[in-house]
Amino acid sequence: MIETYDLRKKLEPYIIGLLVLIAVFYGIFRAYPLLSGPSITIYSPGDGDPVASTTFEVSGRVLRSREITLQGRQITIDTEGHFKETLVPYYPYTIIIISAKDQYGAEVTKTLRVIPKD
Repeated sequence: MIETYDLRKKLEPYIIGLLVLIAVFYGIFRAYPLLSGPSITIYSPGDGDPVASTTFEVSGRVLRSREITLQGRQITIDTEGHFKETLVPYYPYTIIIISAKDQYGAEVTKTLRVIPKD
């Protein structure tokens, strides 16, 4: 008796393997933000920039953060993670320290140095 060629039986392991591979890559894609931790982007001022001698504004954005601190005190962020704070510079330069912590305890810190104009 001649055995019939069943394409479905031949392709079934490849299709299942492809679906498992897609599920694994999707899981990695969705878990990446949790694994990468918080991030801080500073819009202004840049490191080493001259600033006004009276007050200046620090602005930026944080992602995947539960709390953010500027110079050791908590600051507020909007729903998209943007923040703006006003600081007073000190001579000869001011060091700005911004830290963000996520819900899992991962922390990232950015440090800037600005120089007050005369």
